[in-house]
Amino acid sequence: TIFSDQHGRQPARIEQCFVVRSIASMGWKIALSMLLLPGLIGMTQLVSYSSRPGKVGQSVPELLPCSLSGEESFRGADQTTVLIFYHPHCPCTRATIRCMERMIASFASQPNIVAYAFIPSGEVDSWIESETTDKLRSFGNVSVVADHDAKASRQFDVATSGHVLVYNDARLSFSGGITPSRGHEGSCDSGAAFLNSINGESNQRVEWPVFGCAIVSPSEGA
Repeated sequence: TIFSDQHGRQPARIEQCFVVRSIASMGWKIALSMLLLPGLIGMTQLVSYSSRPGKVGQSVPELLPCSLSGEESFRGADQTTVLIFYHPHCPCTRATIRCMERMIASFASQPNIVAYAFIPSGEVDSWIESETTDKLRSFGNVSVVADHDAKASRQFDVATSGHVLVYNDARLSFSGGITPSRGHEGSCDSGAAFLNSINGESNQRVEWPVFGCAIVSPSEGA
């Protein structure tokens, strides 16, 4: 039974309607939260992934070897030598190459640049063809070498695509990445340190994080 007051109003029914509306509103908010939660979690994971550096070896040679596993000699060891190690199909490395492209105009002199493109055992050399490899070749002063079974990467203890080494007079002056995070371009301390090394300026820090994919994935061999 619904009771009315002296003016004919029904407070019990009004209160009941208010409760129903409150529950409906709460349900809508909960439903919206459930819809947004996966997206928020995904965004958080993406940000965490992009800012998480890759593996960096602890035994990068302090001195530039005279040759690569006894097969390839490094010419001009008395000049600045830049070694780039990359996975041809790593999307993160495109940012590294574009950052380097912008810095070339600021090089005081032309260094000797060699880019080692990982190629899994059993694959032919054409496997390294990619947008990243094409961009490196477009520089005109880069030697792109197929790194079969990551032989060069192992010799230099490099594990992450986009790892760059700079040797001045055959001595290591820079080791790391030149991007602020995975797949992102822009100014960063490591990029500035890289440019300083190229131009023969001293850096207080030699080792920097590398943001990229593993050069050798589990499916491509250890």
